[in-house]
Amino acid sequence: MLALSALLLTGCSAFTNKAATSSATSTTQSALAAPRTDAVTPAPVPPPATTGVLPTREVSLTIDDRGDLGEIVVDSTGHALYAFSADQPDEPTCYDACADTWLPLLASGAPAGTIGIDVASVHSVPRSDGGNQVTYKGTPLYRYAGDTGDRVANGQGLDMFGGEWHVLRKDGRPLA
Repeated sequence: MLALSALLLTGCSAFTNKAATSSATSTTQSALAAPRTDAVTPAPVPPPATTGVLPTREVSLTIDDRGDLGEIVVDSTGHALYAFSADQPDEPTCYDACADTWLPLLASGAPAGTIGIDVASVHSVPRSDGGNQVTYKGTPLYRYAGDTGDRVANGQGLDMFGGEWHVLRKDGRPLA
């Protein structure tokens, strides 16, 4: 009888371990999914906006792993940074209402980069409305007013103000 009890407990234990292993394996597989490259998303109505003077501060760029987005460029506070498809290299084109929703990343001094950032490719360019906007590899950088926190990228893939908005991948190219 003792041998039969031991056999039953061993069988239940093996079944439990197999279920736990299967669960862990499926979790690991989903964590390794390809980066999200959603189709262009229509703009929210009304678009989120800020008012007032845009903040100018010391800026440092870094890389952060955002799971389904992969490794993206963020500022030192962890906020996702975006590229606007209508911009030309070193020439921001988002002003007025656009800049109320897509906040230009303005620097008070020379912008910097941390591990994973090509520091030689971090610069700033003058804006026609004042201030110096940070660029990475020639791409003017923006924050989205609709991002509610430092680990959020709600602006990825939006189509607003005459162009598409995408986070920047680790290599500095938009995730399109």
